[in-house]
Amino acid sequence: MWWLVWILLVLAALGTGALLTLRLWRQAKALGRDLAVAAELTARLDDDAPVPAAVHAPGALGEPATLDAARATRARITDERVRLRRARLDRARGRWRGHGLTD
Repeated sequence: MWWLVWILLVLAALGTGALLTLRLWRQAKALGRDLAVAAELTARLDDDAPVPAAVHAPGALGEPATLDAARATRARITDERVRLRRARLDRARGRWRGHGLTD
């Protein structure tokens, strides 16, 4: 009777191996197709076209009005952050006082 169990186990192992091999083959074919598409796209790139060099210039560029607007926006954001920080610290101070942890 044990020989029947061993035969079934061997057949199951062979079937599982066949299914895994089939799946691996399909994935390899799909990878080959993707690589072919990537190779075609790479071949279509124009190597002779010059790549524009972006010059890094920090800050706002342009007219003085643009610079003034940028400075005003920066000052407004800084003031807003200071106001929010003070409000957050006041709320924390109130919680600490509510627990009796400060004077």
